[in-house]
Amino acid sequence: MSEQKAGGFGRRRFMQILLGGALAPALGHIPAAFAASGPEDYVNGIADQVMALANSGSTGNALRGKFAALLNRYINLRAIANYALGPYQSKLPAGKRDEFYRLVSNYAAALFVYYVDDFKGSDLEITSSSTQGNFVTILSAIKQKSGGREQVRWRLTPAGGSYRVSDVNIKGVWLTISMKDRFSKVLKKSNGDFGPLFDELRSADTW
Repeated sequence: MSEQKAGGFGRRRFMQILLGGALAPALGHIPAAFAASGPEDYVNGIADQVMALANSGSTGNALRGKFAALLNRYINLRAIANYALGPYQSKLPAGKRDEFYRLVSNYAAALFVYYVDDFKGSDLEITSSSTQGNFVTILSAIKQKSGGREQVRWRLTPAGGSYRVSDVNIKGVWLTISMKDRFSKVLKKSNGDFGPLFDELRSADTW
């Protein structure tokens, strides 16, 4: 494992990269310069978009939808969802897979919406970056407008010449572990019936 201090990556540089795409629209395009950046730059880019959404004034389902679009752009939510099902993955009805992945996206986005005030920051400070095998783990903190700091950990894997977020830790909660724990409890209680899990995913405002 190697560790190194990460350099800064200011909002001005990130906006220069994104200017041609103007977030393109609703995060539908990743500029080439951003895609080819290093892991610290990649995380800074995502964090800037998270903070922009948090500061946008959008609320409710509209904000949740925008966060879901962002997460699907940069986080391998399908792989996380499959992992979260554990031994129940093979029992997921084939005709329900697309709905399941869509609901998981909204479920993950609900966490960001619930803690949106914590993401109303002005900058991201990367404290450290470490590599172990194919994983790059980055420890960062959002500098909040209130003067506080919100710690976020990112786990990246190489993908197509760039990176993909394989897990993220917010408020001390790892996305993969928390999802697996919750899904397993619901499916175990229902004896493998996916109906209650789908109902929970549809109705959950946070977790």
